[in-house]
Amino acid sequence: MPEGDTIHRIAGGIRQALGGMEIGRAETPDPRSPIHGRAGTLEGRVLERAEARGKHLILHFSGDLAVHSHLGINGRWLVFADGRVPFGKPWLLLASGRAIAAQAGGKLLRLVSESRIRNDPGLMQLGPDPLARGFDAGEAAKRLLASGGGREVGDAILDQRVIAGIGNVIRVEALFRSRLDPWRKIADLEPEEALDLVEASCEVMRTSVRRGRRPHAMYKASSGRCPNCGGRVAVRGQGDANRVTYSCPVCQS
Repeated sequence: MPEGDTIHRIAGGIRQALGGMEIGRAETPDPRSPIHGRAGTLEGRVLERAEARGKHLILHFSGDLAVHSHLGINGRWLVFADGRVPFGKPWLLLASGRAIAAQAGGKLLRLVSESRIRNDPGLMQLGPDPLARGFDAGEAAKRLLASGGGREVGDAILDQRVIAGIGNVIRVEALFRSRLDPWRKIADLEPEEALDLVEASCEVMRTSVRRGRRPHAMYKASSGRCPNCGGRVAVRGQGDANRVTYSCPVCQS
């Protein structure tokens, strides 16, 4: 599933290609699109802002309209500045001049008013986004510690209501960087450890946005060995979703 860093990269690409531009074409080539036949209302409107909120992407248009997208596991956005047209039939295609942005598949795609976005319960309950301006790591660490003492830290850090945008790869890398056992209980964490984990998550995400690729020191360690001590990497499912967790029993004990 695309994680928050990916959505921020997509938002940046759309801003660069279409930001401040009047939309000349707005189409839904795939009849299975959740907004099939409605996208034409975006033609002639200006894309004022492309915003990432955790794993959600929101495109704000003039005239009080917004496109709200969540890619889920298999969705994707493609952005081209050279007139190329995405292969296949996307759910949504937006174009201005030679710049094109298109979404194919995904968990959510809707065209709604700005007021519905502002009052959307799902968006309102999201935790702070580590890549958002003004993110406070200390406050996010407090939210993590308050999320439930009996929860495992590797499961709690994935809760989008605690911190938005962290997915499986980011949490594995952040836990490894902060030397925390994913199966430690939240109640056993010291405040400094919670802060270290939040800051490590931020650094992984910022590095991903800056370099265009996510750091992979521990996640799916290619040799099956810890890149720090050389010990065998442990691989187990965690949480109700049984998310695959990679960790070093020595370095993260």
